[in-house]
Amino acid sequence: MIKDLSGLLDKKYNELIVDEVITPDPLKRGGDEIVFCEPVSISGKLYRLEEEVVFFSGTVSAKISTFCGRCLAPVEEKVGYDFDEVVYAGGREEDYDLIIEPTGEGFDMEDFILNVFHLKLPMTFLCDEECKGLCPVCGTNLNTSECSCNEAQIDERFAVLKDLFKDR
Repeated sequence: MIKDLSGLLDKKYNELIVDEVITPDPLKRGGDEIVFCEPVSISGKLYRLEEEVVFFSGTVSAKISTFCGRCLAPVEEKVGYDFDEVVYAGGREEDYDLIIEPTGEGFDMEDFILNVFHLKLPMTFLCDEECKGLCPVCGTNLNTSECSCNEAQIDERFAVLKDLFKDR
């Protein structure tokens, strides 16, 4: 969905209030996929910062679904982030850090939302702060069961390091 900025750029009005709901495609980040469980809500205002420069200040929120970074259990979480970004720079993109490419006298709202989430979401999500993760040897989920693997297993290449802090 392209957001038209021509009224702002032509000085027909000074600001444009945004209050929309958009259903973006899933966000792929590294090997993870973050799915939007419900439409994303975006609200804020667009205004001219200076001649032919448009600034967007607001909030974006959604319910997302992904997997725990330790045990791979499904995680659903409600997230919301504030943003303050230049979305149009009138041919002077090198002077500003734009997170999206403008299209004519506007910008794509879905691309903007995905980029805000890409920048603001944490690197990993956890099912619980106390998540024990998976056993590195057998892969058992340590939150639900115990395994009989030898936790003291030490890689031969690092065996000399075990005696380094013996006296402390």
